[in-house]
Amino acid sequence: MFNTSSAQHTIPSNGTLPQNLERLHLILIGLYSVTMAGGIVGIIVMSRHLFQRNIQTVMTIIIINLMAVHSILLLSLPFRLAYYILSEWKFGWLTCKMFSAMIYAHMYITFIFYVAIIIIRLLRQEFKRCYTTTWIAAVWFVMILVISPIFLSYYGISKSYNHSKCFQFHRDIQEQGMVIANYSLIGIMVATVSALSIIQLAVIFQLVMKYWPDMNSHVEFRAQMKSFFFILVIVVCFIPHHVFRIYYIQNFPADDDNNLFLYNEIFLAFTALCCLDMLCFIAGIAH
Repeated sequence: MFNTSSAQHTIPSNGTLPQNLERLHLILIGLYSVTMAGGIVGIIVMSRHLFQRNIQTVMTIIIINLMAVHSILLLSLPFRLAYYILSEWKFGWLTCKMFSAMIYAHMYITFIFYVAIIIIRLLRQEFKRCYTTTWIAAVWFVMILVISPIFLSYYGISKSYNHSKCFQFHRDIQEQGMVIANYSLIGIMVATVSALSIIQLAVIFQLVMKYWPDMNSHVEFRAQMKSFFFILVIVVCFIPHHVFRIYYIQNFPADDDNNLFLYNEIFLAFTALCCLDMLCFIAGIAH
């Protein structure tokens, strides 16, 4: 746990931030700015491309929903940027909780869509669109109408929270139910990614042996490499947050003047970088 005194992290009356806090805020501002700019450009260009092609395959349906969940997160980023620029939350406590839930909902819905893309390509089958639409609708329903209300009901309910600060729900994470839920999600994600990585690498190795040295000329090989890209996105964007989450749960801050909050926010900001996946889609299409 980071040993820092509250005196070091108290914001002075003149509104300036301590140097360490200012540095961490700048990192968050940079990460969210890159995500917002790249995400908006990627979604606009990809939307134009899909509109021109007008193809309604299962993969297209998933990509459209992926763009939708990215768009929802991108709408919340200006509020996060304003908070870290002003060092004060001015948009209401319910809004704070809603945007807190939004970035987690975005991460797990995106993860589900990534896993679906990987599995569909591994099975090398074209599923019926009605089945795909049904399970996607179920994902949205559960996340928006079941899990998000639970999050809003149980997070941020302590009266001791300072409502001028946001995204700091350390007192709620101490609850046994929340600890179990967090460890379960961490275990599910790590186990899923590990299993898919092993299977995906085995499939790619078989295709390399089969088509060497002209692998890139075969659609099957390129499709599996695109699936491996999604695994890399999960590993780079999602896994670091979940690994740090274990440390965060075990060493949750006892007070509000601890930089551990911001370190957790930085790892969480990395999860939002997956919004740049549309730019990679565009690069692949151009190629």
